Amino acid sequence: MSHPLVRHQFTAKVLLLLTLFTSLSAFATNGLFSLGYGARQTAIAGSGVAFPQDALIATINPAGVVFLDEQSEINAQYFSPNREYTVAGPSRAPAPNSPPPYPGGTVGSDSEHFLIPSMAFNWALSPVSAVGFAVYGNGGMTTDYSSTETPYGAGSFAADHAGVDYAQVFANVNYSRKFADGKASWGVAAIFNYSFLRMNGLSSFAAYSKDPSALSDNGYDRSFGLGFRVGLLGEILPGLRLGASYQTAIENTFDDYRGLFIHSGEFNIPANAQIGLAADIGSGVLTVDIQQIQYNENDTIGTSSLALRSGSQLGGHSLGFGWDNMTVYKLGYTWADDNGWTWRLGTSYGQQPIPEEEVTFNIVAPGVIEHHYTAGFSKTLANNKEISLALMYAPKKCVRGNSLFVATDTVELCMSQFSVDVGFSF
Repeated sequence: MSHPLVRHQFTAKVLLLLTLFTSLSAFATNGLFSLGYGARQTAIAGSGVAFPQDALIATINPAGVVFLDEQSEINAQYFSPNREYTVAGPSRAPAPNSPPPYPGGTVGSDSEHFLIPSMAFNWALSPVSAVGFAVYGNGGMTTDYSSTETPYGAGSFAADHAGVDYAQVFANVNYSRKFADGKASWGVAAIFNYSFLRMNGLSSFAAYSKDPSALSDNGYDRSFGLGFRVGLLGEILPGLRLGASYQTAIENTFDDYRGLFIHSGEFNIPANAQIGLAADIGSGVLTVDIQQIQYNENDTIGTSSLALRSGSQLGGHSLGFGWDNMTVYKLGYTWADDNGWTWRLGTSYGQQPIPEEEVTFNIVAPGVIEHHYTAGFSKTLANNKEISLALMYAPKKCVRGNSLFVATDTVELCMSQFSVDVGFSF
């Protein structure tokens, strides 16, 4: 990294990736969080907190970086979510005292195709220490419901297009160090966050907002935040390793939407933790992880929307999206043959975080996926280069509950997902 040409090439790669991130929307599989980062993690369903495979291990456990050879990892994911909602109930026409969404056919989001880049690098400082750098995306509630597909052409919430475009970008600078005669390590990462958000089609809630001018249709607003992730990794028995990490909440405030979110625009990124085992079994490695995402401890995401019925205002202190915490169980298996191929399989399950009574507000962000099924491989090429691929399928999941505004109506949210990751390491 000391040669000027190397520094310039590195800087150019970072700037290019950041440009891609700021022009593309991010994605969500476990509520607002990615299943995994990079093809290797995704192929084992986001498990592997105790199983470092590449420099993107810093995204879930910075302690793993010191066990890697120096490498660069570049990854691109094609992500295709299908989001839709259906309102059922007695037929009613638009009227001042009869707010949307109206009963009728199924309405689907037009935003279905995304390209998500990520990359990571690591360097040895000594036989027992290393540093790394990673850039990746997380979160994502990008939806776009056209009024032409809604009953009476009234829109999801009385607008031509209703929905959200929301993405988070992270730059992760990490340090890790071995101890216990090289059998264990600790790591810490400083996480620099850039988020952007645009809300459309919510102007019909002006009467419920503390600040109607900062409620909807104000274009993109941006926020910067800082957080930390700490981790441990160690061999507890021959062939059995334990890993654990914790990431702090990251504060974000969107002033242009202070009339929508709690505490005048607060929309923080929730804290999360992951713990897991990696066991040498047969010719491969079995990974078993548990991830906890603290949605309910986040005021904007976790506070119920039902207070709208009793006079609480959007942008105040007691009205949000009503999500529960989410616990995700992840299982993967990785094995290699003698011909330079590495194969991976995985599955995960986490009860989706949106309660039945909170479905109406969550039309704009139906993060209801529960099951993921994954598979992938890597192929070693010449000069220690490697190409990796991962496939992910999340079957359709629906949640149905009573409408927030009309007791005789029900709202059903549904979602399914598919993705393809391609990674290249060198």
